Amino acid sequence: LVEEAEEEEEETNEKAKEKSKAKAEGNDAAEEGANEKAKEKSKEDAEGSDVPKYQGEKKSSVQKAAKGVTSAAPAYKEASAASDAERSHRSAWVAHGVIGTIAFGLFVPAAISSAFLRDLVPTYWIYVHVIVNVVTFAATFFAVGIAFATMNGMGSAGEGHMKEVHHITGLLLLLIVSFQTGNGFLRPPREFYTDDARDNTPGAVLRSSIGNGSMTARTLWYLVHSVTGLVVFALGTFQVRSGLGLFSRRYGTSDYGLAYVGYAGWLAAIMLIAKGVMKWKEHKAKLESMEIQMGRKGEEVGKDWRPRAKGGDNKTSTAV
Repeated sequence: LVEEAEEEEEETNEKAKEKSKAKAEGNDAAEEGANEKAKEKSKEDAEGSDVPKYQGEKKSSVQKAAKGVTSAAPAYKEASAASDAERSHRSAWVAHGVIGTIAFGLFVPAAISSAFLRDLVPTYWIYVHVIVNVVTFAATFFAVGIAFATMNGMGSAGEGHMKEVHHITGLLLLLIVSFQTGNGFLRPPREFYTDDARDNTPGAVLRSSIGNGSMTARTLWYLVHSVTGLVVFALGTFQVRSGLGLFSRRYGTSDYGLAYVGYAGWLAAIMLIAKGVMKWKEHKAKLESMEIQMGRKGEEVGKDWRPRAKGGDNKTSTAV
């Protein structure tokens, strides 16, 4: 019995040892598992903390880039607006130059030549002359208006009002063209000579006043109108020449001013040559008419002439 009791006690002790050993191993495994879990958690926490940091850095870089774009946007907008304004100003100056060139390079020569060569179209020249003069006034007015508006829009970028000879000449041309157009409608009536000092008919000129050095109203008007037209042509040629030079210096383009001067000289030469040919033909026709009239008078004198009769009396003889 004692031995059996000792064996049971030993078995109990061994079981207790095994149980305690298993418990200890279980504790160790649990501790290791806990440690692993703690390590994994700490690792996850570390990775989680890196993600916000990266995201924060990324967000900061994006914000900096956005701030740079935002700061660059006004400068780009200002540069774009300045470029658009410059293109608009250039287009306005081109329109100004085209209108001025057509006015003084086409309309003014047409007005002068229609009056200068009126014998070519004696019936319709006056209508052409009046219409072209009115169109020249309108074109000059618009050209000056564009110049003033564009100069105001340029601000400090422009050379300023009345700073160039071109500006002063343009305003002077507007005034002269306005006077010329208005004066054209004030032309005195066609004149005729009369011996009646009480004749108040429009255009009546007293014959006794001829040769005393005074000008009639129509003659004075014609002189002023003609000289003014030539002045407009000359100043218009200078104006277009100087305008092309200003545009060339401002935008770096070729200067065609001298070419335009050559064109204006060519027009003037054509008008003078045409007028000279017409005058020569007119003079030739007049000489032929005089020769014909003198021949007719000679024939009439020859028919009426008879020799005197013998005896010296004034009676004509029937003998030839």
